[in-house]
Amino acid sequence: MSRTELTTGAAGSPDGATGNGDRPAVPSRSGRTLAGATALSGVAALLGGAWLAELVPGYYTHPGYALIADLAGAGFATVLHTVVALIGVASGIAGLAGALNRPALVAAGALQVAVLGLGMGSMGTLSVVGYLVAFSVPVVVVVLLVQVVRKYPRGRWTVGIPALALVTAAVVVAGPAITGALAASGRAVAGMAGTVGVVLLLLAIATAWGAVAVRAFAADGGTRRATAWVLRHRKAITVVAATGPLPYALMRLTWLTPWPVLSVEDLDMSSRVWGLLLSGGAWIGFVLTLGLILPWGEVFPRWVPGLAGKPVPIAAAAVPGGFVAATLTCAALPMLLAFRGRGADELLLSAVAFPCWYWGPALALAVWGYVAHRRGATA
Repeated sequence: MSRTELTTGAAGSPDGATGNGDRPAVPSRSGRTLAGATALSGVAALLGGAWLAELVPGYYTHPGYALIADLAGAGFATVLHTVVALIGVASGIAGLAGALNRPALVAAGALQVAVLGLGMGSMGTLSVVGYLVAFSVPVVVVVLLVQVVRKYPRGRWTVGIPALALVTAAVVVAGPAITGALAASGRAVAGMAGTVGVVLLLLAIATAWGAVAVRAFAADGGTRRATAWVLRHRKAITVVAATGPLPYALMRLTWLTPWPVLSVEDLDMSSRVWGLLLSGGAWIGFVLTLGLILPWGEVFPRWVPGLAGKPVPIAAAAVPGGFVAATLTCAALPMLLAFRGRGADELLLSAVAFPCWYWGPALALAVWGYVAHRRGATA
């Protein structure tokens, strides 16, 4: 099957419908993405209806949870959320049935991203994702070090075993602080499970509908020139995107010193450990972003258990990369607005420590370039 058929479906529709009333449609990649986006909008619509009917506590009643709610009120935000989600469901169903042309799909996707992604974003959007990533840091570090010991004889004694010994010593010395930090943060996240779920739902909607809009726009060659530009500059773009988490990573490391940045000076050991985990999450983001232009971003390296030497599925990089790009972009404006009126120095610190204003768009372009490169290389 050609790439055109994979993109447009058997009858040329953007959603993969065959246009044959006698046979069911066979979804293409675009069709599956549209179906997923439609389902997510359906969940958001049901949730909005439950809020309006006061069956469950409203999400937008909490100050700082959504930019539109802060500007126009919780009631308006809830109604807008529900209406836009219903439009997403209707647009998705029409698109899957082949009754919606590509420009309409682009418009529907743009509406979902603008309202449910950007408009309902907040500083909490980035915090939720950042904390969830931080929880994975201990597991990632241990797995990587074990794999270095197993797979790299030269690095076994110079990196792997010394680092494992250092980790073991840290656990012995600061074990209670580590478990205390993880337990306290885990309880906090669990106590806000509903909020975390809504944040992740809105980000998933923005990511899925963004992909629908881009694919629908690209199907007519609307992005050909832009894609060519991104491909030419994708290495430089990716390096720029990789710098995004570095200021935050370095500032959180200062929590291990007597001069912590982004916090009060009196920190207990658990807080310092949590700062280290947050920094580790940012460093993981830095490394994974560079993977978009490095060989191991296309073929799994030896240290990946069970997958060494196999091609990396494009979606394995594109989906989480696009999700994080959506997270950063949706948090950019609320992050800057939160510091308005506090002085130029705090605004500058926010713009440097949380550079979502360039990090999100740059990461989106880096993912775009990665996908275009991989598809071009395997066509």
